[in-house]
Amino acid sequence: MQEEKQQRQNGQATLWGKPSAWLVSAALFIGLTATGFVLVSSMFGGELPRFDARLIQPQALALILGFLVAYFVSDGLRLYFVLRTIGAGVKIREIFPLVFINILFSNVTPLATGGGFAQVWYLQRHGVPVGSSAAATTIRTILAMLAIFLVAPLFQFLHPGSSPNGFARITLQSLSVFIVLYLVGFLIVLRRPHWIATLLGRLLALASRIGILGTDRRDRWTNAVQRETAEFSASFARFVRGSRLYALAAVACTLVFLLTLFAFPALLLELLDYDVDWLTVIGTLSVVTFLMYFAPTPGGAGFAELAFAGFMAGRMAPDDLLLVIFAWRFLTIYLGMAIGTIVSILVLRRKAQPG
Repeated sequence: MQEEKQQRQNGQATLWGKPSAWLVSAALFIGLTATGFVLVSSMFGGELPRFDARLIQPQALALILGFLVAYFVSDGLRLYFVLRTIGAGVKIREIFPLVFINILFSNVTPLATGGGFAQVWYLQRHGVPVGSSAAATTIRTILAMLAIFLVAPLFQFLHPGSSPNGFARITLQSLSVFIVLYLVGFLIVLRRPHWIATLLGRLLALASRIGILGTDRRDRWTNAVQRETAEFSASFARFVRGSRLYALAAVACTLVFLLTLFAFPALLLELLDYDVDWLTVIGTLSVVTFLMYFAPTPGGAGFAELAFAGFMAGRMAPDDLLLVIFAWRFLTIYLGMAIGTIVSILVLRRKAQPG
């Protein structure tokens, strides 16, 4: 356990010790985002995002602010209640800076890999053991993914004709099969983690026999697979056995967070005087969010804009498409990243001063 903890601490030190890598990722995020907007404009029509005074009317600003408060607060509370469920002592005021730190680092690293390191690093500095913080952040992600992976096929089943174009319909049908397979795999990892560990161990052994993988690396990877699958199953079991009140609160906050996230485009369309089917827009965004989980680019940059346009272009005028995409990404991602940059600088500065 001590060796594992030291490895994770070394990994975190390496991560935070290369600011140039973060700058490159941030530049890549900006470049891919710009590319995404250009591709959306060329493929779906419309002009560059233009200002619309309807989005800054007092009533509109009040609604947007209310959604933002619900979005950020529920994001922080879902992690707080997961931590309390597994017995980790943490104060609420210590959680909310992490909301913005996570948004920043999750969106400047491929597949949101940096967000996990940032959360563990931050929680460890506030007295939460590495194992508990890693388990809590994993469980928080799992709860959100389970909700998304259940909602997306249910939405397709209940609203099979809701997609405005053939691309969206074909994607939804393909995703349903993948989602079912993913959920089956999740249940296997949860209930029979040694099955997965054994399968991956045999694949690594095969790779070693044919010369693709060295013996030392094979052994390290095999041990890591066994450790992580066992920890995954054990941490989820701790969550299930923990306080029912905290667990239900974590699930409720997760649902509020996702509902707010999915409803932002519907709110924007409503403010632009469209006749909005909120349920359909929320269901469609659950599928877009699902796709973004597997985008290899930092924060899904470029991919997110194209996916949103592919599913939502038929619901608005071409001249409003880029505006809605930009406003959606600004409220759910860019704003949080900007706040996260300031918070991260302050946190890192406090770290440097005592040392």
